[in-house]
Amino acid sequence: MAEIFYDDGVHKCVRFDNLAGEGEVQANQFLIIHGDAGVLLDPGGNRMFSKLSAAMAEYLPPQKLAYIVLTHQDPDVGAGLNGYLLITEATICFPAIWLRFIPSFCSQSLAEQRVLAVPDEGTRIRFADAELILLPAHFLHSAGNLQVYDPASKTLFSGDLGASLLPPDGRYVRVEDFDAHVQYMEAFHQRYMPSPAVCRQWAEMVRGLEIERIVPQHGAMFEGREMVDRFIDWVANLDCGVERMIAQGVYRIPS
Repeated sequence: MAEIFYDDGVHKCVRFDNLAGEGEVQANQFLIIHGDAGVLLDPGGNRMFSKLSAAMAEYLPPQKLAYIVLTHQDPDVGAGLNGYLLITEATICFPAIWLRFIPSFCSQSLAEQRVLAVPDEGTRIRFADAELILLPAHFLHSAGNLQVYDPASKTLFSGDLGASLLPPDGRYVRVEDFDAHVQYMEAFHQRYMPSPAVCRQWAEMVRGLEIERIVPQHGAMFEGREMVDRFIDWVANLDCGVERMIAQGVYRIPS
């Protein structure tokens, strides 16, 4: 399934959300188009390549990709990178801390001179006459995590932060009832987000952005200012990670 969730006639955002095979983790892939150029976010693994490249071609020829952004090192983010290096001339944006993982994703010779190492403080990239902000989101949940903010559509692509594990027979694209939706996020965030302090820092940072929607890599998006604010407040007050596990007393030698 593909959906254009923003289109002002020049700038367009497309979400692909039903390309994973049976038994695989559901994941969303995103294509941002401005004019005749595009940026692909977290394209996924090897088995996703043929499906996504074909689906993407309906909106933009893969050869028109200026950048492919990998927000962290998980295989469901970029294990299919080799295919895109073969069919595009796109620059790969990857957190500098994870550069040593590039040979695990693709042929070293294909990646030479085509990787932009994103520093810890983030950066900005331009394609056509549009700009994307690559935000530092370290430890949420990766030690070198990035998120992508698109000023034109006012969309924050949040990676695994905000991920929801929806039941196969009850999937939906947008969160309509935040309180009812928490059950699909809570266990994942309590375990994979490392510290309430990091969550608070993230919330403080993104409150400085004008955000109309937050779109995670897995599950449903949060659209509209009220829903965006509910999610940011939830993250800012999240009980999670190391502190939670210490309180549970799990650091014990097994009997």
